[in-house]
Amino acid sequence: MEIEIKPPSKWHFFDIKELIYYKDTLYFLTWKDIKIKYKQAVLGFLWAFLQPIAMTAVFVLFNLAVNVSLGDINIPYPLFVLSGVMLWNLFGNAITATSNSVVNNSNILKKIYFPRIFFPMSSLLVSLFDFFITLLIYIPVMIYYNVFPNWQIIYILPVCIILVSLLVLGIGSFFGALNVKYRDVKYIIPFLVQLLFFISPVFYSNNQIELPWLKTLYYLNPMTGIIELFRFGLFSTPINNFGLILSIIISLSLFVIGLYYFRKTEYFFADIS
Repeated sequence: MEIEIKPPSKWHFFDIKELIYYKDTLYFLTWKDIKIKYKQAVLGFLWAFLQPIAMTAVFVLFNLAVNVSLGDINIPYPLFVLSGVMLWNLFGNAITATSNSVVNNSNILKKIYFPRIFFPMSSLLVSLFDFFITLLIYIPVMIYYNVFPNWQIIYILPVCIILVSLLVLGIGSFFGALNVKYRDVKYIIPFLVQLLFFISPVFYSNNQIELPWLKTLYYLNPMTGIIELFRFGLFSTPINNFGLILSIIISLSLFVIGLYYFRKTEYFFADIS
């Protein structure tokens, strides 16, 4: 009996059975990244708490000086900012990590075979790990301000996490593959992440944007709709349905485009990394 072995076509999407078969490798890569990130840090996992708290404190002090108006949103400003910072840190940190994931693991790339998409996936899982740690500090902060989340957060939180994960995998996979060939990408990513931060409703609300055309342009940033959805789940704050739909469409589109480009180019990683 003859067995013919054919290489997978680069025009096909990922083989789900293959991803499941190599799932232990994904676990290994994720745990390795977590240990490397915190092993030699004096404060260890406390950094996952300190970063969002420090960012929130900066914007609270900024608000005391400038008095940022939230319009009809009647929640304490620190809670408002921290909710945006948590979700933004998940996105921003994951984008940076996934974009550099293939290059940072080039030594493993040439030694053993497993689905290369595990590189950005493991980086995303590390960021998700940090996000869930950060959620632990948000609960006592809400209790301190005598504010309690609405029941719909039970299903809205998973939706937000899925949307951010799809968005990160799409963008991170695209730039991760591009970074293998063009190392300028690692300098471009921090700039893009910082730019998106200031046009995302992390420390301000869309009530401050009055021009209709500017508000439409504002929602082309997919994180805008996702952050507003997250706050709607927590506090029932107003949400722009058009903006949310636009964010979902853009997130799904970037996910498909990013993974398609990654799949198309992954066969050359070992040659040029």
